[in-house]
Amino acid sequence: MAKRWMALQVACVYIGTVVGAGFASGREIYEFFVRFGPIAYLAIAFVTFLFAWLGYRLMALGATLGATSFRDVNAYLFKPGLQKIIDVAFMFMLFGITVAMLAGVGELFKEHFHYPFTLGVAVAIIITFFTMFFGMDGLMKVNSVIVPTLVVFVLYTAIHTWLSTDKLVTASALASPVHGFGFPVWLSSLLYAAMNIGLSIGVLVPLGSQVNDLKILKQGAAMGAIGLGGMLVAVAFALFSYMPQVTAYAIPMAYIASHFSPWLTSMFIAVLFGEIYSTLIGNVYALAVTLTRRRKAFLVYSAVILVIAGALSHVGFRAIVAYAYTAFGWVSLFFILILAFHKSRLPRV
Repeated sequence: MAKRWMALQVACVYIGTVVGAGFASGREIYEFFVRFGPIAYLAIAFVTFLFAWLGYRLMALGATLGATSFRDVNAYLFKPGLQKIIDVAFMFMLFGITVAMLAGVGELFKEHFHYPFTLGVAVAIIITFFTMFFGMDGLMKVNSVIVPTLVVFVLYTAIHTWLSTDKLVTASALASPVHGFGFPVWLSSLLYAAMNIGLSIGVLVPLGSQVNDLKILKQGAAMGAIGLGGMLVAVAFALFSYMPQVTAYAIPMAYIASHFSPWLTSMFIAVLFGEIYSTLIGNVYALAVTLTRRRKAFLVYSAVILVIAGALSHVGFRAIVAYAYTAFGWVSLFFILILAFHKSRLPRV
């Protein structure tokens, strides 16, 4: 029973690290999947497989190597010169997403609560820094609460959409011409998986080392991938059901939630904050633990990272996502190809 609970916690950390503002808003899922038409469902199945396979490989390498940060895995996978470049690239990516998440909270406070952007950023910094006092255990406990809430909300949204929308309209959306059955949809799917797995490396590697049980890690990776795949399908279905109107909105899920009762709209805002928070704490932890292994220095680095990211967050959420996410996907694609085809052999479980 204890091992099953640990595997579930691993799954929650995996899901919590992957999801973020782009996932909750629906914009990320529309851009990478839904815009290609119903073939999106096959593409999501492909991504789910990649999440299970490569997520496990990352955590298993962390356990096998006794790695405390993603730099230990990079040192194993790459030659010294290339390793330094990959290390810097991943640190830049993790910091970039940290800036984006803080900007997302600022936008949330500004648009929905009509509070200053800077206040939202400051609140997120304080809560995140407090969480850093608890290290990896804090990440696991926070995600054990946040992730089930996210899953319930997304599933409820899909079921509510099914019950409340015109079935003929939904069927029409699903039967629309396939826009990209060929290469583009699969490249988009590969980039999506690459970006999210790459950005999860800073948490999954030390998580694998701390759990240090390959069977638990394998079960956790499988459950995490299924959870992510199920949430992707649910959000994609909701987006299809409100096509084409939903394409005009920067945050498609907010448009969908506006058709439901007021409490669900409020729930959406809370869930969006939860997804941003779960990604934020994972990224800050990954950056700080890479820079130092001493507790006091870890907290100092966490504070410095948050303050600098908070200052840069005023560039704006949309601008950061528009220019950074695709570039991160290409860098991560190179990494996961090496991860997938590296000569390393993991122990059988």
